[in-house]
Amino acid sequence: MPFTGRRRLAPIAILATLVAATAVPATPALADAATETLVGVPHHNLAIYGATFGSTPAGDYAYAVARGTTGALNVIDTRTATVVRTLPLPGAGGSWGGTVTPDGTAYIGADSKLFRYRPGADHVEDLGSPAPGETATWRLANDGKRVFVGTFPTGKVYSVDHRTGAVRDYGQVWPGEQYVRSISVANGKIYTGLGTVARVVEIDVESGDRREIPLPEQYRAEQFVYDLDVHQKTLFARVTNSNRVLVHDLTTGEWIAELGNGRGLDFSTPDDDGNVYFASTSARLMAYNLKTRTLTPTAFTGYGTSRGFGWTHLGGPEWRGRTLVTIDLSGKMYYFNPMTGAKKVVTVPVPGLPAQLQTLEAGPDGRIWSSAYPSGGITSYDPATGTFAENASALGQAEGLLSYKGKIYAGVYPGANLFELDPTKPIVRGTNPRQFASLRTDHQDRPFAITGVGDRIAFGTIPEYGQLGGALALVDPVTGAKEVHRDVVPQQSVTALATVGNLVLGGTGIWGGLGIAPTQTEAKLFLWDPVTATKVWEGPAIPGAKAITRLIVAPDGRVWGSTVGTLFEFDPASRTVVNTVEVEPFDWNVDHVWRSDHLAVAPDGAVCGNFSTTVACVDPATLAVEKLATGITDVWTMDAAGVMYYARGGELYKLTR
Repeated sequence: MPFTGRRRLAPIAILATLVAATAVPATPALADAATETLVGVPHHNLAIYGATFGSTPAGDYAYAVARGTTGALNVIDTRTATVVRTLPLPGAGGSWGGTVTPDGTAYIGADSKLFRYRPGADHVEDLGSPAPGETATWRLANDGKRVFVGTFPTGKVYSVDHRTGAVRDYGQVWPGEQYVRSISVANGKIYTGLGTVARVVEIDVESGDRREIPLPEQYRAEQFVYDLDVHQKTLFARVTNSNRVLVHDLTTGEWIAELGNGRGLDFSTPDDDGNVYFASTSARLMAYNLKTRTLTPTAFTGYGTSRGFGWTHLGGPEWRGRTLVTIDLSGKMYYFNPMTGAKKVVTVPVPGLPAQLQTLEAGPDGRIWSSAYPSGGITSYDPATGTFAENASALGQAEGLLSYKGKIYAGVYPGANLFELDPTKPIVRGTNPRQFASLRTDHQDRPFAITGVGDRIAFGTIPEYGQLGGALALVDPVTGAKEVHRDVVPQQSVTALATVGNLVLGGTGIWGGLGIAPTQTEAKLFLWDPVTATKVWEGPAIPGAKAITRLIVAPDGRVWGSTVGTLFEFDPASRTVVNTVEVEPFDWNVDHVWRSDHLAVAPDGAVCGNFSTTVACVDPATLAVEKLATGITDVWTMDAAGVMYYARGGELYKLTR
């Protein structure tokens, strides 16, 4: 339920574990004594998640979007591998794909928006969000007249008429499916690849009628049809998590081949001999012939992850006719000529962009450590010198960071991979940070919550896509030995952790991985005994709150926690919430909350943090609130001197009270 003003929670005497709390009003004005300073941009990102290719009378082009706090469309001449234009995409960070109509117009889906680029233009046209309420567009396709777009979180398809701009909403493709992850159009039909239960669904372009094309039985438990293309009555699909490539004959209605494991994205249009190309997980370019139904490995090894395929014309004896071209995540272009077998890799000078900060942690070395979304990396900021040390490829996207016993521990998405970093040693990819365990086989994905428990590290996790039931995992970073306890609170994720004496205090959230609706309605607190590996208590925190996003133990032993924008004090002896104060109101009618607030105790004893988008400190004696800054991203930390660091998008700020 949404907050409607100041919250007052009355004691309930019947159960000792229920909440007894008093709300205190927050001061409305920002404190004049706070000094905010822009530190800089810790992470720079060159990550191309989606690209599309097309031709005009003037040449052959790739349209590749580099992800950033504001994404940018790069128009690349594929004949010369040069960037013709770099154009910002206002209000969007990145893209998973686009499509080019026969006249050379490129449509790009980016976050919730749709953009259009006309050949030779010096800007992109912002077409807004044609499907209100959809937060992500995935892949696009066109039939020459209309552009078709798949979305999340309702799992819709919509179309935009290329001539008139008219929008048609086809609605949710399949009940309960939130992702239209891939899309193709052919022969008057729209073919969609869904998730988080993998399905292929065909939609009639005109009538909107739809039917499922059932996957082979052994693949019906897959999460996504991640890639899907139709060429000459043949449908290609890559299903994940297995990455198997499947082939379906639309004429006979049968699945006719499995082509091993592929890596995204997409399958090329056929060459002059009827060969369709895709990248294998062995980093080899593969060719499948539509006429003979045979799979042939090409001689092109060391092939990167495709972000889309196209054709270009290079000329010369080695490059006769059409040459296949793709671009990978890092901006390298791969060229292969089917007639001669010629191949080459060219690095395109696509400019990197500031990357959005994902995590911040004050390290034991006095430096501020961070990771970025979605490119990851690990960067340290030294306040003494005012310099950054950026290590873009040393770590994936860290959802949580913890400074503990002189080391920094990271929980990394996807697959809940767990790392230890020694800040006294050089950063070396594969060595420092060092991976010591993974929770992937335990079906966990995002380790946001971390606390130290003796010689072990406890991680609280969000499960993988389409699942409920996070885990509490206690892991020895030396040996990698792990205890994984799933559903400590049934069908809830573990979103906050703290060590209270000999017990672990946990907080939960009702949401699981993306692509599944929660079944529970209220977040819980729990106490866990790591010696006996048992839950010794479970109870509520704040009625109506759907996620507990932070728990800390103050030097005086008091335990503080937060939901989104609300601070509370928990007494572990009576197992009750004894105080609560709303710093920033929050409406729980949202898609999901996995994290929000971060907390720390300042040298003067104040409980400080980011309460949703507001930086504030709370007097633990009076619960008076001192608001210091607003409009920040939900990334925050405090160093030993009480200096606060936080993000606005890709920029790092510091604040001294």
